[in-house]
Amino acid sequence: MEIRAPRERVYAELAEPRRQLGLQPLLVEVRELPPAAGAPGARCFEAVERIALFGPLAVRNRIRVEIAPVAPPAGLDFHATSRGGVEVWSEFRLEALPGGATEVREDVRVRTPGWLRPLVGRQALRAQRRLLDNLKRRLEAGEPAGKNRARP
Repeated sequence: MEIRAPRERVYAELAEPRRQLGLQPLLVEVRELPPAAGAPGARCFEAVERIALFGPLAVRNRIRVEIAPVAPPAGLDFHATSRGGVEVWSEFRLEALPGGATEVREDVRVRTPGWLRPLVGRQALRAQRRLLDNLKRRLEAGEPAGKNRARP
């Protein structure tokens, strides 16, 4: 996806845990945690996501997310773990384009028990598509950093 914003700005937006609110559509709370030892430049946060099951019926699911820089500002790797043995890996690669735009590529892998696969796969795919759409909309509208608020 092409985003009309400099690569450094796209990187900064993705790298900030509190900015995930409003980007990742399932997240309703974010609380930053200390990074794992031996992970230079990494960030870690705990989040609560609201997952719709049947119409208005939803569950709140607590997840832990680690963000690791990859040759900043060329990319970021996300690893999210959740109850039930669910893990999601997202690899964002950012390529500077002429004129100050950025090409954003994302690869997502999911590991989940078989009985959860239909729900998790559907939710994860939809959420990641919306994340990219939200990122594009936010950055191209010039929204100032820090507009989103997360609970401490």
